[in-house]
Amino acid sequence: MTPKIPDAYERPMAYPEQEQFAPEATEKFVFIVVRWSWITLIIASVLQCILFQVTANWVAVICVLIAWAVTTKVFLRSSVLLNYPLSTILVLGFASTQFYFPLLFTLIESKPIIFNLERPYDVFLHSMASLFVIVLAHIFYQLVFKKTINRTHSVLNKVGFFNPPTSLQLWLMGLMGVAATFYSYIYTPVGWSPTGAASDKFIQALIPFSYAPYFIPVGKLYGSKETITKRTTIYLLVFTIFLFIVSIARNNRTGFIVGFTSISFAYGLGLLIDYFKPRFFTLKNVFIGAISLWIITGPVADVSTAMVMVRDDRHNITYTELLERTFINFFDKEGIRLFRLMGTDIAENRFWDEYYMDNIFLARFSNLKYNDLSLIMASKVSNPDSDMLNYTIDHFFAILPLPFLQTLGINVDKGFVSSGSFGDYFHYKVTGNPWAIGGFRTGHLSGVSMSAFGWWYLAILGIGIIPVFLLYDKFSIRKLTRFSTKKSTPITFSLCGLLVLTDIFRFLTIESVEGIGTFLLRGWIQIILLYILFYHSTRLLDKLIKGISGQTIKKLRNVQSEKYMLPVYHKVIKLRDN
Repeated sequence: MTPKIPDAYERPMAYPEQEQFAPEATEKFVFIVVRWSWITLIIASVLQCILFQVTANWVAVICVLIAWAVTTKVFLRSSVLLNYPLSTILVLGFASTQFYFPLLFTLIESKPIIFNLERPYDVFLHSMASLFVIVLAHIFYQLVFKKTINRTHSVLNKVGFFNPPTSLQLWLMGLMGVAATFYSYIYTPVGWSPTGAASDKFIQALIPFSYAPYFIPVGKLYGSKETITKRTTIYLLVFTIFLFIVSIARNNRTGFIVGFTSISFAYGLGLLIDYFKPRFFTLKNVFIGAISLWIITGPVADVSTAMVMVRDDRHNITYTELLERTFINFFDKEGIRLFRLMGTDIAENRFWDEYYMDNIFLARFSNLKYNDLSLIMASKVSNPDSDMLNYTIDHFFAILPLPFLQTLGINVDKGFVSSGSFGDYFHYKVTGNPWAIGGFRTGHLSGVSMSAFGWWYLAILGIGIIPVFLLYDKFSIRKLTRFSTKKSTPITFSLCGLLVLTDIFRFLTIESVEGIGTFLLRGWIQIILLYILFYHSTRLLDKLIKGISGQTIKKLRNVQSEKYMLPVYHKVIKLRDN
């Protein structure tokens, strides 16, 4: 009798075609991406220089070209993508949101890349300096940590962190996440409060799981072998509509925008590492692409603007009225056009003008005005400024639970620090307006960090970002078997890493380098613990539901069998008696 091969040496069932995985295919597709990105960038750059003949705009275009050259040369290579996948996405996110996207998107809206920037030279000086520091940090990281992807024996793998959840588990996660959203922002107001009971904050922390079902179509990334049916597509559309309504009711655009970006980034990652075949130019894909583009630039952008228009009333009216007003504004296209012409989402005053892009959806990934505003504010205070430094330190410690702070004897006014943003405090510091706190204006890494640490913020950024690279890359694993080699074995991502993929891409849009510290102190471990808890909870529910449904189906089959066999049985008895 042939002995059974131990599980540790079995070929992973999630990849029956595993032996066909080839890094050469990844290299080929990455080359195509780089080539077309440069073709697009060169055309856009020439048009920017011709249409907007301003020296500052030309300098900005040159900075974008240099930044993209460095990014593509260092990071858009198969060897880097396959060994450092998520940290590479983080750097690509910074280069895209600070350089590539602003040039492209402003041109689409017939604007120069320096549109509405008061300090364009400072903006690109700090962005270029930050990029070079990040690139050097990642090169050092590659030299020191040559093997960052988890192995089969890793602790995370042993606790089920890389086990592929079933589709039912993802649906359960999504529904629980939506329920957490409903509880935190609609049923109770705890979501709007910076402080609160630990149980309420725990429920609020489950909200990101709302987007879990969107990863069902890209299940190959996390090791799933379940097939996607038309029924799944219909369920996802219904779920999207449901999530859309809940997001409008809480007056938060993130709810439905992250759903779109999550599946887009996950699919893009799969293409870059050759998990999905790039069949772009089929009739079906062109149609889907055209519809998606229209939805993003049309209805989604208009709904986002309509939500901003009623934002000031969200705490003063019922959620039914908020929904009604939002939809009234959505259908008032002239009102939306006039609101956008006001020049800012907040439309507050001359001290804080965030206007850069007309399309609010695109502005989330390419708003250089945040950089500009923070640098303007930084120019009005000393560098470094003692008040900004103290606020930054307090903000760092405020991430810890209050009982923990009290035990350590750390005196932090957590209520004050958590009731606003760095942008709010900057505004308050410069204008002296106490009502500035609570507006949650968006600050930016460069200006906020400059005011707190001076140019030393670049050193903090370079040193602090290295462990962030390492920890994010720990969200992937390469399961080597007896039948595979490192080159032939594909990467498996934890669903946890995919859930935060949008956050990884936008990680360096943080308001201060202090954000790196809060991530290392609490953010990363909190994400992992919540996911492990949620994974095993939904796994238990999955087994329970399937067990009950299996027994029910068995009983129904027995009943049907009895109904069918009983007449036959009577006929046999009758024939026997005769």
